[in-house]
Amino acid sequence: MVNSRPGFRDRVKRKSALWKKDSRRAPLCGVHSIGQFRVLIEHERRRSDRTGDRFSVVVFSVENPDEDLRSLCLLPDLLVQSVRSTDEVGWFDKNQIGVLLLDTPPAGALKFLEKLLQRAPASWKPPTNQIYVYPSEELSMRPAESSQSQFLDMGEKMDSLGVSKTGVRRKSALREPVRDTDDRVERTKEAQDVPVSGLEPHLGIRIPLWKRIFDISAALAGLIFLSPLMVLVAVLIKTVSPGPVFYKQERIGYLGKPFTLLKFRTMHPETESSVHEDYVRTLINRDVPMKKLDRHREIIPFGRFLRSSGIDELPQLINVVCGEMSLVGPRPCLPVEFEGYLHWHKRRFYTLPGITGLWQVKGKHSLTFMQMIRYDITYEQQRSFWLDLKIIIGTFPTIYRLATDG
Repeated sequence: MVNSRPGFRDRVKRKSALWKKDSRRAPLCGVHSIGQFRVLIEHERRRSDRTGDRFSVVVFSVENPDEDLRSLCLLPDLLVQSVRSTDEVGWFDKNQIGVLLLDTPPAGALKFLEKLLQRAPASWKPPTNQIYVYPSEELSMRPAESSQSQFLDMGEKMDSLGVSKTGVRRKSALREPVRDTDDRVERTKEAQDVPVSGLEPHLGIRIPLWKRIFDISAALAGLIFLSPLMVLVAVLIKTVSPGPVFYKQERIGYLGKPFTLLKFRTMHPETESSVHEDYVRTLINRDVPMKKLDRHREIIPFGRFLRSSGIDELPQLINVVCGEMSLVGPRPCLPVEFEGYLHWHKRRFYTLPGITGLWQVKGKHSLTFMQMIRYDITYEQQRSFWLDLKIIIGTFPTIYRLATDG
């Protein structure tokens, strides 16, 4: 008995070393490798984009398995035994094992964790875990309380009958050992304390480092080089129209997060925004070119030139420096526009919004809303330094053409 434990530890250490050596994480006990698990998540993401249904991924850290070898060995078996037939278990990355829970909001993922902890032996110490949900609250615009409470109510009724979500009576529920009430309460609290965040940053859509470096460098250089022009424009606006120099407007940016967009004011301060918002809703629902609304009576002197030349957009270089925008990307939309988007349209928010973009150089106001969305998604999928450079270069003849036509 004395020699059995060292042998066990050696075997697990050798197995852990093999797992660390293979960055792809080979399948183990019904657990998918990293590549296979990522394919499953991507497939579910595409389905969610079409249907709008939410799903969750629960991940468990196994970064340092030497701390608790028995926990490491028990975890895969517990996960495989606890999931529904429609769910999947796999390596989220080299140091985390995950569970893909289909059609499951965050409350359902918490319920799964609670069930997992209650199923495990009382002496088992679960590793650090995290819940990711797709789409996130920002992109789904769903009230979390109603969906969560419905799921919890359904889960409690099924668990009381020993029935899984698929309608099959769980054998484990009949033979699960009865634990003390205090132990159940403690484990329930552990499950409820798990942090919940959006899955989007983990889908390969993080902002590349090269893009951020390029944005900051170019935006700072632009602010320094163009500062005399910007001061001149500010003086001009103050001279021809009373009111603020800058126009501030709430827009929707990266991953559906709102921010305040800056522009030089080109319209009178008392101009109503409701007319423009109604016009934007019309463009979303109609297959017509996205021309700007003609509001010449509300434009200040020289405002039309500032708009057609793009000079009114120069303060957005400040948004770029602050990390709210990029030089190149989809144009940030209004909140009322965001509310009218289908879920697959929101893939354009997988990258930072830009001052210019692929849609602008491909036709801008001659294109329809649907064409704009497709160009924005194409940019997100093909984003590269050379594409950004090509779009920036192509922006200047586009501005010249619009200025001469206007």
